[in-house]
Amino acid sequence: MENDNPEKILITRLSAIGDVIHALPAAYAVRQKYSDAQIDWLVEDKAYPLVTLNPYIDNVIILPRKEWKKLRREEGYIKAIKSFAAFFKKMRQRKYDIFLDLHGLFKSAFAGFLIKADLRIGPADGRELSTFFYQAKIDIPGKKMHQVERTLHLASAVGVETEEINYGLVIPDELKNNIDIVFNTYRIPENKKLVVINPFTTWESKNWYLNRYFELAEKLIKEGYYIIFTGSKNDREKIEKFDAISNDNYVNLAGKTSLKELAAVYNRADLYIGGDTGPTHLAAALGLKVISLMGPTDPDTHGPYGKGNTVIQDNSLECIGCWEKSCSRDMKCMKLITVEQVLRIAKKKLDD
Repeated sequence: MENDNPEKILITRLSAIGDVIHALPAAYAVRQKYSDAQIDWLVEDKAYPLVTLNPYIDNVIILPRKEWKKLRREEGYIKAIKSFAAFFKKMRQRKYDIFLDLHGLFKSAFAGFLIKADLRIGPADGRELSTFFYQAKIDIPGKKMHQVERTLHLASAVGVETEEINYGLVIPDELKNNIDIVFNTYRIPENKKLVVINPFTTWESKNWYLNRYFELAEKLIKEGYYIIFTGSKNDREKIEKFDAISNDNYVNLAGKTSLKELAAVYNRADLYIGGDTGPTHLAAALGLKVISLMGPTDPDTHGPYGKGNTVIQDNSLECIGCWEKSCSRDMKCMKLITVEQVLRIAKKKLDD
């Protein structure tokens, strides 16, 4: 590496939430190597709140792509171009020594090119012509790697040697106090083990059946556990169809918390159950025991990372790991996951 003692380092991993979470250990790793450097992170707005929880990052900067699209749509191309130019002019004034791209797409690599850091580093297998913008390309081992391990491998390009996984998701006292209010408002008990169920993902093919989640929740309630449903505002109405024996044994928090508050809720729970989605990886990063129900994606590269987590996936199907967002095979992979199977694993984890 040309710059062995950088004063300013900009790391980028833009979207989505789960992928940004997988990249966060790089901040801790780089901080261990360069304790006095200014370490900033460039991210899109969706995952921004989580990155701000990381104490190893000095400044979290939003790449305002959504804002530029809105300007172009509402006020025309000239307004959008002026905003675009002003943003990158300001970023160039920061004078970064190193730009480390953990994403490897055109949008991230081109941003680094426009920021004009002294040294731009990215993955040699980057897509969408991203490698054209790097001055140093990091070869990726041929073996299959989880995204967390890939991130740390890329960080090794700046001299990082640590294998410690530290996501840096620190829940501040103010946020803990906010969740105290939420728990008191919804009368979430302190004397029961709390099971989070997050039924929906962003892909139709990743979703287990809602009626099975409801059946699972009912059985867990009968076992004496308290259920916390989480999800987006769009998920709330669908989850409200849950008809429990008693409303005192569950709460629907879908759409009721910010992303930071969701992290604080998960930090108090005992078990998380959901598909391959951002909240699943958030739960795993916080050290919560996770059961992930997976079909079209690969748990070896994109599953919940860390010990104590379990992926349920039937590998007997030829189509497993197809990476199709919409299933053309009648959702066979998700159909094969039974309520009894999930319940058995859940009870074992809760009893440990």
